[in-house]
Amino acid sequence: MLGFLKFLVIGFVGLTVLYGLLSIYVRSLTRERLEQDWEDEGSIGTREDYVQKGLDDYARSLRPKLLLGVYILPLITFCVIFYMTNFM
Repeated sequence: MLGFLKFLVIGFVGLTVLYGLLSIYVRSLTRERLEQDWEDEGSIGTREDYVQKGLDDYARSLRPKLLLGVYILPLITFCVIFYMTNFM
């Protein structure tokens, strides 16, 4: 039982690090896209205001919430493998 809890804690820490890195990466890609859009559209307002508004819209969208799949998919996979190994 202790080994199982140790596995869960290490797995949770690893998934948290992966989630944090993915969040930073996706947010930086969104920022770069918004900066490029601002340059292509002909400078509507200030660059920082345009980018900040776009990042606020991104934060309220569905895309950042989909990153929570980093936690959900491995958990489901582990549960299926655990069930198949022990009960089938």
